[in-house]
Amino acid sequence: MGRQYPSIRSRRGKGDPIFKITRQTDYGVFILTSMAKRLESGEGYKLVYSAPEISTLTGLALPNVSKILKALVRGNLLESRRGARGGYRLARDPHLITVQQMIEALNGPISLTECVDTGPGECGIGSLCPLSSNWKFINDRIRVALECITLDQMAVPGGVQLAAVSAQSKDFQEETDD
Repeated sequence: MGRQYPSIRSRRGKGDPIFKITRQTDYGVFILTSMAKRLESGEGYKLVYSAPEISTLTGLALPNVSKILKALVRGNLLESRRGARGGYRLARDPHLITVQQMIEALNGPISLTECVDTGPGECGIGSLCPLSSNWKFINDRIRVALECITLDQMAVPGGVQLAAVSAQSKDFQEETDD
């Protein structure tokens, strides 16, 4: 009957996602969007929030919030201040923070496959596999898409879709003007 290969379904349930943002990353984006929403209300990006305030604002547990805040500071997305009036604030305006930056600050580099991360030479079948350059191309396109989505777009329900429609409309207008 030939060689038997393990079933993919035996390792994951039907309908389970293959690529998934971690819970920590999802919470981190939620924290950042919650802080960005406060900007719209006129509070300004200079406003500083303590970890307990952010926990209350988001409804997330303080230990999780504290861990995520540290990662966001290391990723240069938040600034931290010590002292009685200390806390956390956005490191820059929300339109200058991208989803790609948020994911990488919390999850590390975006990499769909091991060979995209380490290179085909590190893979056990790299010399026989024609997929490495294809995965790299796909991975690069995903990174570009995530670099085009900003925190201010994420902070508005439907903001990403609205930005995409606006960009398509602009591209169409430029094509018709030529």
